[in-house]
Amino acid sequence: MHRLQNVSAYWHVMMMSAREDRANPVRLIGSAALGVMRMILLAAIYKIAYATQSHVSLPYANAVWSIGLYFALIIGLSTRNVFKLIDREVKTGGVEAVLVRPIDWRLTKVCMQIGKNLLEVAITATAFIIALAIIVGPPDMSFVTPGFIAGYLLLMLLAIIASSALFVTVGLTAFWLNDAMPTYRIVDKIILVFGGAFVPIALLPQVVQDVVRYSPFGVYAASTQLFNPGLVKHLMPTIISSIIWTVITVLFCNWVWARVQAKIEVNGG
Repeated sequence: MHRLQNVSAYWHVMMMSAREDRANPVRLIGSAALGVMRMILLAAIYKIAYATQSHVSLPYANAVWSIGLYFALIIGLSTRNVFKLIDREVKTGGVEAVLVRPIDWRLTKVCMQIGKNLLEVAITATAFIIALAIIVGPPDMSFVTPGFIAGYLLLMLLAIIASSALFVTVGLTAFWLNDAMPTYRIVDKIILVFGGAFVPIALLPQVVQDVVRYSPFGVYAASTQLFNPGLVKHLMPTIISSIIWTVITVLFCNWVWARVQAKIEVNGG
């Protein structure tokens, strides 16, 4: 019963943040429009990149659709910005007051961040689907099966969990660093580069693809490949690798959080 109450509390936090998002329709529409403009620019860049490649197994339309929905669904949730929520509260000294609450302060911040962007993600994803259908046409989905969709949804969930835990950890470094923002920027850019947000994984040499797929960045890279037929044969190994790295990231976050709590108990932050 206690666990169910905690789940209800986290859900309440998420929905409260979602209500705040609904109160600003102009920002939601503007954000979706800006996202579509960026997607059009990215599609043009990919077109140029494909023109320089002679042997690419991933169809152009599939590459654009994959990265478009990745930006709309994964990047749109902005789990990386949970760092800013935590960094701000650490600087204002508000962490100590919430440690006595029965719910996890870190999960509260993650739920706030995700809830804040739920409606924006839905609107942006709808706008992207319409825009991509017009710009590049429908993707090739002949390889898509219910099992593939289930596996991909699991990879998306793992990417959200891993990203949340990673950026919570980066935010907690503010307890030791005078300015944790440089650390955040470095981690954020590394994830974007090696996670396939800038360059489709399918355009990289096969050796690099294999290294990225089973590295800590594999869970992020996999979520950029919804319409990549090449992911089918690597789906199960990618899921296993992603689970392992996600568990490691969460455990490391818990270890850092335990160190933070010990620090607060000793000298109050």
